[in-house]
Amino acid sequence: MYNDIIIDNFSDPAHVGDIDGPEYQYEIGNPVCGDRIRIQISATGGRVDSARFRAWGCATSVATANIFCASLERLVLARLGERSDSEIEAMLGELEPSQYHCVEILQQLHRRLVDLAGEDCREATT
Repeated sequence: MYNDIIIDNFSDPAHVGDIDGPEYQYEIGNPVCGDRIRIQISATGGRVDSARFRAWGCATSVATANIFCASLERLVLARLGERSDSEIEAMLGELEPSQYHCVEILQQLHRRLVDLAGEDCREATT
């Protein structure tokens, strides 16, 4: 059973697509379930202008990618590293045990962007 957060983000993913000349681009995968997500982000002065994704996997992983991209819109990248694991987990709502791998995917999406953005994620520019 899918919760309302997953249903809304899978049924109408507002952030699916591509960005021409993204500042940040990366792909993560889960070897256990085979899900893959590619993220593209445009940013100016350490602030996200736009975030888009392509996802190959289950409905929950597609929703996860959309939720992640939505959470980045207009975000100062330095704030990304401030998100706790419990905040990240809460973004997906209550999940069935078979969907819990998407919490790990969401955490991986966060960590990878923090690593890629480097100084932008460490220097707040409000």
